[in-house]
Amino acid sequence: MGRAPVNVTLRPPEPERDAEAVHALIERYRATLAQWMSQVVKPRSAAEAEAFLRQQAKSNADGGSAHRIIEVDGEIAGICSLHGISQTHMSARVGYWLADHHVGKGAMRQALAQLLDHAFDDLGLHRVELGCAPENIRSCRVAERLGFRLEGELRDAQRLNGRFWNMRCYGLLASEWKERA
Repeated sequence: MGRAPVNVTLRPPEPERDAEAVHALIERYRATLAQWMSQVVKPRSAAEAEAFLRQQAKSNADGGSAHRIIEVDGEIAGICSLHGISQTHMSARVGYWLADHHVGKGAMRQALAQLLDHAFDDLGLHRVELGCAPENIRSCRVAERLGFRLEGELRDAQRLNGRFWNMRCYGLLASEWKERA
């Protein structure tokens, strides 16, 4: 039997509205999130989560990023973002996290597909990059299922939780995204 489809929508963060729910998710899944992401686990209160979301909203307004709240069946489930948007190079990097209870249901793939449509169709980007630790198997699988190509691996490129991690570098071009089946 296949898994039931989920309804995934993206929207810009609304700091006052979203702070409590985002903070609750971070608290509930802090251990999982802390394995791979240092920035996400910094907010230790709803007020800090609101400040974090305000920074994201400001970066959206400045055009340097495209942060989006991921909702699954109407419930906040995580965040995905385009970072370092460069109009000069027509490129950006993607980042994302999802609450554990939504993992493995296709929600992140749907969310990133919507974000990539935005990157290539609305923003006119040529390239999107994705980096993750080789040990982060689920993140690697999401990249590969979306058609990102593994371009290499940087040694000791990220310091997290007191140790250095290699980082797999994936890239996706607009033409490859548009050619997908």
